[in-house]
Amino acid sequence: MTVNATGRQPIKDPSAWIDALAEDSARALVALGELLVGVADRPPKSENAERFTTRCLEVENYSCIIDEDRDLNGVTRVTAALALAELIAEHSDVVEIGPGEYSHAPAWTQTTIGDNVYHHPRHLRAAFPAGTLIDGTRCVVRIDTRDGGVHSPEVVAYVARDRQTDARTVLDQLLKRANELNPYRGRTVRASFNHSLQLSVIELPATLTRDTVIVNEGVWHEIDLGISAVRDRHALLNAHGLGARRGVLLAGPPGTGKSAVSAVIANELVGAFTVIYVEARAGTELLTAVVEEAQRLGGPVLMILEDVDLWCRDRRRGDHGGLSELLQAMDINPDARILVIASTNDASTLDAAAIRTGRFDSIVEVGYPDRTDAARILTALLAGLPGGPTVDTAAVVRRLPERTSGSDLREIIRRAVLGAGEAAELSTAALMAEVGSGRYRAALPDSAYI
Repeated sequence: MTVNATGRQPIKDPSAWIDALAEDSARALVALGELLVGVADRPPKSENAERFTTRCLEVENYSCIIDEDRDLNGVTRVTAALALAELIAEHSDVVEIGPGEYSHAPAWTQTTIGDNVYHHPRHLRAAFPAGTLIDGTRCVVRIDTRDGGVHSPEVVAYVARDRQTDARTVLDQLLKRANELNPYRGRTVRASFNHSLQLSVIELPATLTRDTVIVNEGVWHEIDLGISAVRDRHALLNAHGLGARRGVLLAGPPGTGKSAVSAVIANELVGAFTVIYVEARAGTELLTAVVEEAQRLGGPVLMILEDVDLWCRDRRRGDHGGLSELLQAMDINPDARILVIASTNDASTLDAAAIRTGRFDSIVEVGYPDRTDAARILTALLAGLPGGPTVDTAAVVRRLPERTSGSDLREIIRRAVLGAGEAAELSTAALMAEVGSGRYRAALPDSAYI
């Protein structure tokens, strides 16, 4: 190796020479070389959310941007995402997709509602050039549908600072379209509480009809008045300040058919109505949100509150739980096209403020069937069963004790079917034996166990 007079030696292998340097020195030297040559021999840094938004809005820096936001609940986080997905597809030739936050990659997901699967954004930013969403204004829309301790579902519109009104308009239009796309409309759904309002599609037994659910005709009459008010006469009633909204409270002992009555009406109305079954916790925590969502759905809504006495008691008895939520929810917009059917085993446990006219307009007793109705219930339950037409229902009914409910009659037949075996047919004697045994009524044992 030849060393010149200054003590410096030529670099014959630059790569090896750089590799021999300390890491920081090597990195700095490579960067200086790239700067002098004007070419970077490495991939560019990923663009974070702030840089993406600044670039797409063509502003100098992030301080030149302003945003508008809307919180999303368990329903709108799906519908708003569907509306944004529609906009992205409509403007796919010009829209640019960026990170939802920081440098996180944009993400899509899917939601199953009934038999349908919907594909939509989970979290991302979508940049729309001027003239796509609104004339003369570039806009970046961010959506985050995640729900948890760190994230809250929201949709945000970013615009240049002098265009704030346009951001508000974009969000208003997006959420209007979201409501139009609502996949829960016209279905039977269950409202539950999980951080926020959640709706899930449910199926009801199609066998329940007015022919198979035997109750006093007055029950159907009162419910039909409510249906007429909400479905047919709402314009007339509201025009004269009478209010179309109706509430019917079904009161009676367990097993007399209150839930079955609600299911019959739900089966009759679903499609033309959206049917919402409200779970107890959802009623206690956010019945107001359920009513507000029902109004956004548009069209008539049937809302069912089963066993309302479990979570809404007389305030004088303490532990009145969801009373204030119920009162507030029932007072929202008397013109709304909402029919509420609630049930209770004991109306006397409810607060007087909850069951006054304007909240629950009628209280209908669903009591134990009389002998005639008991025979009709037996006939309906026996239809189609082997040996069913040969049973003397009148004789069976004469053996029934007082206060025999419809669910008692169902259990008598079930026990007779199970006891008859696969090949045997039902008979009058078999049913009368089940009545005589008394085993169709569950009872606690009297014995004490040590």
